[in-house]
Amino acid sequence: MKKIIVNILATTGISLLLLSFVALSFHAKCIYLETVFQVFIVNAMSHLGIFLTHKIEFRNFFIEMILEIIFIIGELFVFGRLFNWFTSISIGLLVVMGVMIYIVSLFLNLLQMKQEAKEINLLIKRRNKHQD
Repeated sequence: MKKIIVNILATTGISLLLLSFVALSFHAKCIYLETVFQVFIVNAMSHLGIFLTHKIEFRNFFIEMILEIIFIIGELFVFGRLFNWFTSISIGLLVVMGVMIYIVSLFLNLLQMKQEAKEINLLIKRRNKHQD
């Protein structure tokens, strides 16, 4: 549970940074506070959806990735309509941002798994030394 909360908050932070860069490139002056909470809700729902897709266990990693991206894009369309995002950002740009955030999150998860694997290997080596 702690890992999911950390991932939601990290993804929200990445989303807000990317949104800020996009806003600056279009010479926007600010991001509204309600946008922060809207982005948080969307990221929480994304992680919930990805968590549920992992329960299905697909044999092919790429099929799982494609389904997750389709879910995220669909979610962005729904919440984009609900929160009126399309008045200030194009659908295409929103989709590109969603895919970019997914790729960055995937990369961060890989780094986290690599670190966890190192820690597990170190614990195994210590245990084996104490048993000898």
